[in-house]
Amino acid sequence: MRSNFTQESDFRQQRDFGQKITATFEFIGAHWRELGRALLFIVLPAAILQGILSGLMQKELLLSGVSQTQVEGAAGRMAGGLAAFTQVTQSPYYSASILAGGIFLVLMVLTVYVYMNLCLRPGPFPEPIGVAAVWAGVKAEFISSFLSYFGLLIVVIIGMFLLVVPGIYLSVALSIFFVVKVVESTGFGATVSRSLRLTRGKWWSTLGLMFVMSLLLGVCSTVVGAVIGGIVGGIGGALGLYKSGEASEIAGVFAVLVSSLGALFYLVIYPPLLIALAFQYFNLVERIDGVGLRNMVGQLGQTPVPVANAAYRPDEEGEY
Repeated sequence: MRSNFTQESDFRQQRDFGQKITATFEFIGAHWRELGRALLFIVLPAAILQGILSGLMQKELLLSGVSQTQVEGAAGRMAGGLAAFTQVTQSPYYSASILAGGIFLVLMVLTVYVYMNLCLRPGPFPEPIGVAAVWAGVKAEFISSFLSYFGLLIVVIIGMFLLVVPGIYLSVALSIFFVVKVVESTGFGATVSRSLRLTRGKWWSTLGLMFVMSLLLGVCSTVVGAVIGGIVGGIGGALGLYKSGEASEIAGVFAVLVSSLGALFYLVIYPPLLIALAFQYFNLVERIDGVGLRNMVGQLGQTPVPVANAAYRPDEEGEY
C-alpha cells in the first residue's frame, strides 16, 4: 500500500534494497509540492549565488587562459593553463565559491532532513508543512552543520591520505551523518560514532544504494545535460565565442550564466539521493534498535486521540 509519510511508523521500517528506492520516490510523490517550495525559498538563493561565483571563477580562468595563449603561442598552452589555474586559486572568487558551495550544500541537506523530521514527528492535528517551520529548523541547525561539513571534509581527506581506502570507507559510512544529526540532535563526535555504528556490517548496502541512486540520477542528468549542452553549444557557436580575444569577455559572461543554470540543476538532482540515504538510516536504526517496533508496542491499548471539530458525536448516526 502506498504510504503518505505523515507519521513516524511510515518511516521507521525495515526495508530491503528495492523498498528503499520505492519509498524514496513515493515520498517525493507525496511531498514534492511542500518540499519543493521549501527548497525554492530557502536553497534557491544560495544556489544562484554559488553558480554566479563559480561562473566568475571560470570566467577569470578563461580570460587568463586566453591571455597566456596569445602571449606564448601554441607551444606554451599547457604551461599557460597551469599558470592561469594557479592565478585563479589565488583569486577571491575561488575562496568565495568554496564558501558559497558549502552554504548551498548545507542548506539543501538541512532543508530536506528538517522537512522529513517534521513529517516524522507531526503535531496532534497535522497540517501541511510550511516554509516557516522548515526555515526555523534550518536556522537552528545551520551553524553546527556548516562547521560539521568542513569537519567531515577534513576527516575524509585525512582518510584519503592513509592509503585511500580509509577515506573511501569513511565517505560512505558518514553519508548518513546529517540525517542522524537532525533526527537525533547529536553533536559532531556523537554523530560520527553513531553513523559508523549504524553502517557497520551494512557498508556495502549503503554503497550500493548510493551507487544505484547516483546512476539513476546520473542518467537523467546526462540526458538533460546533453540537451542543455547542445543548446548552449549552438548558441556559443552562433555568437562565435572562444575564437578571439574580443569574444572572450562575452564568453566569460556566458560561463556565468551556464554555471548558474548548473547550480539550479543540482538543486533538483541531489534531494532524491538525500532522501534515499534517510530511508537507509531509518532501516538501519530499525534493524539495530527496533524503535518503530517499540513505539507500536507502547501504543497498544492506548485511547485514540480525540478528533478536533468532529461533525458528529460517536452516538450520532448522521445522515445514514
